Amino acid sequence: MHSGHHPDTNIDEGHLGGYIRGRQSATPTVCDNEHGDPATWCPRLWRWVCETLGVQSMLDVGCGEGHAAGYFREFGCRVVGVDGSLQAHRDSVIPEQHVIHDFTRGPYHSDECFDLVWSCEFVEHVEETYLGNFLETFAHSRRYLMMTYAHPGQAGFHHVNCQPQAYWVEKLAKVGFGFERALTNKTRSLAEDTHYGWRGLLFTRRQNPFPTKGRHGYPH
Repeated sequence: MHSGHHPDTNIDEGHLGGYIRGRQSATPTVCDNEHGDPATWCPRLWRWVCETLGVQSMLDVGCGEGHAAGYFREFGCRVVGVDGSLQAHRDSVIPEQHVIHDFTRGPYHSDECFDLVWSCEFVEHVEETYLGNFLETFAHSRRYLMMTYAHPGQAGFHHVNCQPQAYWVEKLAKVGFGFERALTNKTRSLAEDTHYGWRGLLFTRRQNPFPTKGRHGYPH
């Protein structure tokens, strides 16, 4: 989030809130649209991901109301969205695929794996002490991880782990993901004037970092 709160921002749930709500849950404003925060809506990018990278399933970590996952579902993908906000779950556009989970309490585990894990406007909102919880959840990707981050000092609601790009490249390498610079640049250009366009990163699965946890759907 940028400094100064959008009138439709959910900040009532503390660290579990902060996302911009869609019109179905608040009075519309001139800044609002039906998909919540316009800066998290990247249909041109997502279409390319499905058509060019062949993504057929996705896990959205920090999904808010599920608008990104909803787009992938409309494109024919199997989707799951995960978020800790009760209000986001109540207002979800993917209620049957929306899971409530607080990452301060542990990782989210699924018996499934996914072609893509997508995480936009999430990692900077989780205290570093809980970093391992969502990294273990990211490991449900068998092919791609796409995420955004907030640079040090970036203003925003509950920004508690703002780090440079190199920090995330190092952390993801430790759980089996390799940073793809050329694909990152390509996907940023497709995302244009959005959070992913500004600070998106794309990683590919290089190895399974948790070989003893196969039943949770990690890559084999």
